[in-house]
Amino acid sequence: MKNMFRWIGGLFAAVGLIFLLFSAVLLQRDAGFSARAAKARGTVMELVRHVDRDRTQGISYTAVIGFADGSGQRREFSESVRSNPPRFSVGEDVSVLYDPARPSHAVVDDFWGRRGAMAIFLGLGAVFAALGTVLLVIDLKRGRTISRLLREGKPVEAGFLHVFRDKRITRHGDHPFRVVAQAMDPATGRLRRFESEAIWVDPTAQLAGRTLRVLLDPADPLRYHVDLSDIQPL
Repeated sequence: MKNMFRWIGGLFAAVGLIFLLFSAVLLQRDAGFSARAAKARGTVMELVRHVDRDRTQGISYTAVIGFADGSGQRREFSESVRSNPPRFSVGEDVSVLYDPARPSHAVVDDFWGRRGAMAIFLGLGAVFAALGTVLLVIDLKRGRTISRLLREGKPVEAGFLHVFRDKRITRHGDHPFRVVAQAMDPATGRLRRFESEAIWVDPTAQLAGRTLRVLLDPADPLRYHVDLSDIQPL
């Protein structure tokens, strides 16, 4: 399939980059918040139970924390981190950072309270970026291999057999086609089956009764390319 790995790899890499940029923004915001924040001692007032019906293990908890700001006024906030089991127990003392200009803006002064979201986006960004890079490298190597086979491959004339839908691959709910041909393998003298790259049109009508050029790698006969360049660009 033309550019399958490139398209998916590019998408993954773009999503990964967005997540990494967002994690950098969150880290910068945390640095700015920490520079102006005041400290206080807080107490876990209650644990709020959340049920996500779309998940089999969809129960999580957030802590509601009370603290006194610099003027002695009592404040409460609910932390953004959800977890199961709960991170804290009711009545537990925790360290709090809050914005003196806006005391309702407060967080638990620990890694997950201040940088939990940043860590999640950083981890997801790294995973997506790595997967995207791997897929792009695969696409680059695949393109080079096909180009080399078109230049240096040993041509074999193969008879067209049929076209099938490759249900191992799905894009927008649809499946691509693969062309199947067979020819006598010059290395073994036996009949051998060849499958083309995946394509998104059915070329059966164009290929009926035709022979196809298959290019075998002289260094590795198991590697080949079914040339459909004059039928449908891959």
